[in-house]
Amino acid sequence: MDLIKELSDKIKGLPESDIREVIEFLKSKKEREKKGSPEVILKHGGSWKFQKGKLDSILKDVQKLREIEK
Repeated sequence: MDLIKELSDKIKGLPESDIREVIEFLKSKKEREKKGSPEVILKHGGSWKFQKGKLDSILKDVQKLREIEK
């Protein structure tokens, strides 16, 4: 079954407050996926000063922590 159709079928008949809660959950899920990603961190890379190799070390640590969380 198509996931969008399945989602649509599951929310039909729910009270509006529950549907809003689902929408808020999806928004927060999307934001959490971005938080801590190398892309987000590197947006600030030009404004930070690191010793040689330190940024790579930090990014590796972030990746390790993200893998532990899974």
